[in-house]
Amino acid sequence: MMKKILTIIIAFISINTFAQKGKPPVAVRTAGTSDILKTDKRLADFTIKKTKFNVYLGYQKPDEIRRQQKGDTLQVYKITNDKLKFSHLEIVKYGTKDGKIILEGDYKLVNDTLIVKGNFYDYMGAYCITKKYITDKWSLKLISDDMKGIALENLTERHLKPAEMKVPPPARN
Repeated sequence: MMKKILTIIIAFISINTFAQKGKPPVAVRTAGTSDILKTDKRLADFTIKKTKFNVYLGYQKPDEIRRQQKGDTLQVYKITNDKLKFSHLEIVKYGTKDGKIILEGDYKLVNDTLIVKGNFYDYMGAYCITKKYITDKWSLKLISDDMKGIALENLTERHLKPAEMKVPPPARN
């Protein structure tokens, strides 16, 4: 009797294990993504290794982390797998704070690699982050991340410039 029960349990586990193979996982949302809204404009489609992606452009509410306030702009590219209703990757196209540019970004496709560039300007400095993505089994996978400084001479008056470092006065004894 015990042998039959053990055989039935092993058969049940085996059937469940083989039945789950080959099915894609349920679409899982990652942090930092949002829904594709009716107000978002579809800009483009691209394909990487037979996986189709859609690009939408939309506006978002000012970001408190960046200390943006009402009247500041935050425009975002939303990249999603074909016909999904939420983004897999979001790239800030343009962001302002008090009328000054604090974020700029864009993307381009080179061979089978999605290259995302983001320029950030704040009180500490100006820098460019370049990320490279390829497709993995279900979506996009980050393969490289590089950060470089931006020369301050290249910044226009429209950009938020870093605060000037002031040398403290010499100590008196």
